[in-house]
Amino acid sequence: MRYITIVSLLFLALVGSSNGFQDAFAESDAFSLRFYGNGVNDIDRVKIPVDAPPTAVDVGGDFTIEFFLRVPADENGSGACVTGNSGWTYGNIILDRDIFNDGDYGDYGIALFGEAGVIAFGVTRGGNGETLCGSINVVDDVWHHIAVTRSADTGLLSLYVDGVLDGTVTGPTGDVSYRDGRASSYPNDPYLVIGAEKHDYDPVYPSYSGWLDELRISTSVRYTEDFTPPTIPLAPDAETVGLYHFDEGDGDFIEDSSGTESHGVRQFGGTPAGPEWSTEIPFLIPPEATSEPGGS
Repeated sequence: MRYITIVSLLFLALVGSSNGFQDAFAESDAFSLRFYGNGVNDIDRVKIPVDAPPTAVDVGGDFTIEFFLRVPADENGSGACVTGNSGWTYGNIILDRDIFNDGDYGDYGIALFGEAGVIAFGVTRGGNGETLCGSINVVDDVWHHIAVTRSADTGLLSLYVDGVLDGTVTGPTGDVSYRDGRASSYPNDPYLVIGAEKHDYDPVYPSYSGWLDELRISTSVRYTEDFTPPTIPLAPDAETVGLYHFDEGDGDFIEDSSGTESHGVRQFGGTPAGPEWSTEIPFLIPPEATSEPGGS
């Protein structure tokens, strides 16, 4: 467990970068994942099953997906952001819960468009879909908190960058989860994939290159207005169905800390090989406390 005191919070406020986050080589067991955009042969990604058997991380009604990312310059070559149905798939894909072809319940995803450095978030149900393009440039080699929300009743999609609303659009309403027991000829359909286009279908759907940390998936619209982003690792609550700290530091098992046991696996490979474990993280975390404040 990681501890943070009032003194540490004041220290964070003093040394934080302009967007509120600071890189650090932590003295605790804190890591992130560094992806390299190797979008071939089912590598350089994290895969989380959503079906067979069904898992709680298979959200499709109201939901929030949030994470921290850090994007170096000149590593994500996608062009201008594409709106409309499945437009997000043409960006460097950060999170892919797509299904091959239209129909059934629906799908969604998050991508980075490298030319403008903006985030895109899209949702499709059947043949009806929409992609929201942000306007805040995040390609600056600095950690940013990204949050997207979706309302099943209204179809409203919202994007926040560092707690600031970066756009809204109305997409399809209804359930866009992966239908339990859904048959597919495409083996990667029943997965949530992080860091790559899940099917490796075509280079026109590129993969993400950069750091990723602290992914939380929730069954509610957590944010409806500007907010202060977290300055310590995210915590689970009753609405959390997937929480990935990426603090394993070695191996291929990716633990879900939400309590729902929606665990994943790292698919490592490529040149350079990724995703690799990295000590670059979005927080300054003090060493673990050895006693209570004021104790001996």
